[in-house]
Amino acid sequence: SVYTLPCVGLSMALQVPEGQMRFFIGGLGYCGSRLAVRLRQEFPSCDIAGCVRSESRKQSLSTILEQQVNANANANVHVHVLDLDEEYGGLDEAGIAALLTATHVIQTVAPIADFDRDPFLALHASVLQESQDLQWVGYLSSTGVYGDHAGHWVDEDSELRCQDLKSLARVKAETEWQQLEQVRRQTQTQTQTQNQHTTRVDCFRCGGIYGPGRSPLCSVLSSSKRGAESLHGGTDDSADTLCTSNTPKYVNRILVDDLCGALVAAVVATNADSNSNTNARVRPAGGTIYNCVDDDPAPRRDVTLEARKLLVHVGAIAPISATDEHNTAPTPQTPARRRAGATTGNKRCRNRRLKDDYGWNLFAPTYREGLAYLLKQHVS
Repeated sequence: SVYTLPCVGLSMALQVPEGQMRFFIGGLGYCGSRLAVRLRQEFPSCDIAGCVRSESRKQSLSTILEQQVNANANANVHVHVLDLDEEYGGLDEAGIAALLTATHVIQTVAPIADFDRDPFLALHASVLQESQDLQWVGYLSSTGVYGDHAGHWVDEDSELRCQDLKSLARVKAETEWQQLEQVRRQTQTQTQTQNQHTTRVDCFRCGGIYGPGRSPLCSVLSSSKRGAESLHGGTDDSADTLCTSNTPKYVNRILVDDLCGALVAAVVATNADSNSNTNARVRPAGGTIYNCVDDDPAPRRDVTLEARKLLVHVGAIAPISATDEHNTAPTPQTPARRRAGATTGNKRCRNRRLKDDYGWNLFAPTYREGLAYLLKQHVS
C-alpha cells in the first residue's frame, strides 16, 4: 500500500555527505521495500539496490515502487534477483557488482533451511570480505533469540535461551556477521590497506513487526467482515495472553516505520563517525547488538482490544457486548492454549542501548500510538 512515511528525530541526516553512499538491501520485502523509500527520502542523492527471490516479484515490486514514487518522490531502486529456489546461485552478475560496491548493506533475509545459515554469507561471503567500500552492515535478527525469561525484562547482554530451530539459526547468523567484521578488521590491520574502509556490523534484534496491511487493525476488520464478532478479532489471540495461569504472555513489537528510523539513525551516526564528527555520540568501536522494540511490551489481547476500540470509535465495526467480552476472556481456571509454533518464550525487551548509541526516537513509543497512526493512514 502507498502511505506517508513519518520522518522523526533525524535532523542531523541533512548534514551527512550522501553522494557516495551506495545501499544494498538484502530482501526487498515488507520491511526492505519500505526502507528503500525511507532511504531515498533521507538521502536523495544516494544509490539504492536490493534483491527479491523471483522475476515475478521483481516485476510486481517495480509497480509498487512506481506508486511510492508518486507518493514520496524519486524512490527508484535497482532490483536484482536472489536465486534461493531454482539453482541456488544467489545474485546474478549485476547483483554481485552492486553488493561488491555497496557502502552500506542491510540484510533482512532470514536464515533458510537449505543452507542452515544466512543465505548472503552462505553464497556471497567472499564478495563481502573483498569489498573495498563496505562501511556498515545492519543485520535484522529477532528477539526470539532470548527464548523464555518468564516475562522478566531482558537487554542485549541477557542470556540467550532459545530452543527453536529458527531462533538458533538467528544466533548463528549473528555470530557469522560479527565474524565478518572481525575478519575485515584483521585483514586491514595485517595488510595496512588504506583504501579499505573499516566495517561495522550491527545486529538489530527486532520484535514483531507491524504496519500497514499487517496489524491487529487488519485482523479485527477481517474477522468482522467474516461475521466472526469475537473479542480477539477472529484469531486465537488468547493463546498469547497467558503463558501460565499467573504470568501474562508479553509480545515485543516495533512499527515498521520505527524500524526504518532505527536503521537510518545508525547510518547517519556511522557516517558521522567516519567523517570524524566531533559532535558524534560515543559508541563502541566495533559493531553492537541492539534490541529494536518499542517501549511497551504488551499481551496480544491488550493490543487487540485497543485496535477494536479504535475501529469502533470510527464506526468501522460494531461494538462488542459485555457478555461476549466476558465469555471470550481467558482465565486462570481455563488457561489459554499455546499456538502452534509459539515457542519463542516470554520476555520484555529493553531498547535503551539503541536510543543511547544512535539517538533513536520512536515515532510510536507504544502500540497505542502505532495503531492510531495506522488507522489515520487507513481512513485517509
